[in-house]
Amino acid sequence: MNAKVLGAGIAGALVLLIAGYFAFSSHQTGQQQAALRALITDSTGLMQEALTKGPTPGAAARLESNLQAIGATRDRAFADATEHYILGAREVVRRRLDADRLSQEAAEARRALAGHMARPSVPRERWIHAAGELKRRVEALHGDLGRVLKALDENLESMADARQRLEPHGVAALLIDRETVAAARKRAQAEIATAAAELEKARTLAPR
Repeated sequence: MNAKVLGAGIAGALVLLIAGYFAFSSHQTGQQQAALRALITDSTGLMQEALTKGPTPGAAARLESNLQAIGATRDRAFADATEHYILGAREVVRRRLDADRLSQEAAEARRALAGHMARPSVPRERWIHAAGELKRRVEALHGDLGRVLKALDENLESMADARQRLEPHGVAALLIDRETVAAARKRAQAEIATAAAELEKARTLAPR
């Protein structure tokens, strides 16, 4: 009789232990999923602001921190999809920062070239050499700008895949809206065309 009672007690303890483990596991998973949702919300806000109001180095740094904060989690599929989304957001903000900087530098280089060509000086050889240097700077900056804008457009396009990966996890409302991404792509493509036209105009200022 004592053996039966002891066996029943052990079985009951095991049931409680297993139930406790699954309750703890479920609670921990829920906390981890909530943390991922918070990272997604913050990252979406940072990307949205960068694309509508303008990017900041601080936003890029915070997105990097969000990426590092993902860590280990029981819901690996959700974590992987979150990582993909935040990585995309980080690259979008970085590219937008680079594009804005290069656009300004390219405009300044074009103005410098135009100003130089409008004021011929002697000795002519030195003036021509300086013109060549200014033109090479214009070409280099426009080359960099074109590559960054193309990469930005591709990064924005890839956000559709990032959204698709996350939507099954019930966070569609937390993701950046398609309209904002579409508008940002349209802007990047327009900037590519404008930069190419500005480069062609600059090329006419100095001899090849």
